[in-house]
Amino acid sequence: MKLLTIIRKIVYVIKHRSDYINCISYYPNTVHKAKRRILKDQLYFVCKTGFVEEYYFTYGFDRASMTREEMGKYIVTYRSFLNRINHLNFQNPYYNSFLGRMTCRVINQDKFYFYLFLSRMGIPTPKVYCFVKNGEILYMDDSFSINKSLCTKEQLKKLFSHDLDLFAKPSDGMMGKGVFRLQTKDSKAYYDGIEHDIDELISIIFSADYLLQETITQHEKMSLLCSSSVNTIRLQTVMDKDGRVIPFGAMVRIGREGSSVDNWAKGGIIVGINDNGRLKEIGLFKPQYGTTTNKHPDTHLVFKDYEIPFFQEAVNKAIELHKIMYRSHSIGWDIAITENGPLFIEGNDRWEISMVQAVHGGMKENIGKYFDYE
Repeated sequence: MKLLTIIRKIVYVIKHRSDYINCISYYPNTVHKAKRRILKDQLYFVCKTGFVEEYYFTYGFDRASMTREEMGKYIVTYRSFLNRINHLNFQNPYYNSFLGRMTCRVINQDKFYFYLFLSRMGIPTPKVYCFVKNGEILYMDDSFSINKSLCTKEQLKKLFSHDLDLFAKPSDGMMGKGVFRLQTKDSKAYYDGIEHDIDELISIIFSADYLLQETITQHEKMSLLCSSSVNTIRLQTVMDKDGRVIPFGAMVRIGREGSSVDNWAKGGIIVGINDNGRLKEIGLFKPQYGTTTNKHPDTHLVFKDYEIPFFQEAVNKAIELHKIMYRSHSIGWDIAITENGPLFIEGNDRWEISMVQAVHGGMKENIGKYFDYE
């Protein structure tokens, strides 16, 4: 890396020291490093990887016991590893010929394609009722008798004349951006529970490529975690050089009461899941929303040993599905749990190693080897 680039990044770290040096610790009851040592660590990451370590405090690197050797057990930095995921999902090492460039990435990234693929394979996934792309309806479920000669706006108005309970999602969105609950009843429309003008809702849907998806009724035990959001399992799977699929890093994402989404980036909580399907003791917020908690701040449900229903079934189904989507190197699955079992919502090609390591610790030894390909 050029010296000038390093200097710029050092200046950036110092300028934003409230984010990278002076943060509140996730581990307040331990001995911590001096601020000078934290700065040296961050500069070390800049010189070694080209990036500041955004999750330095989330991983507990500020603890005095976190030597360079201990920090070396973590896959860092998040941005560097994300670039690695991107590369390997374009060319899975198991398919190391030119044909390896034909990946499943487009299926993972586009929620509408993902729905079509899973529906065709008979894998449980939320039903899509309508898909609007570039201001046109590309798909409308046959259960609605709507005159397709009408313009798109009039077709949507006709659709919204039914009593519906849906989630509206940008088809290529990430981290919960643009997602809202859309309900219609007695010719009135509601945006996340608040009455909204129908024409304004249609304008929002026209603003991106939106799909309208059925609302999931989750298992009672998942609803006890938080009743207003569908609380999903996030599970990663990776395909090794021999074509075997390895699951790792399972966690549950839990929303806050009143929120319709469970995303960590939207203030939700992540809690690791042990191999036996029971929760770990500590839940974590993303840095800008807080640090740690051993129970839900709204429902007060204690996390430790709380059982996630159908967990092993979800893991087995994710392995099965990844084998079908064999061109993908790694996938971060979002899985809802219903009374009937797991329901696959999304398969993310750009999943976050930061979440995995925050709840399960350093993954470099056990998982890093599957991403260390030339």
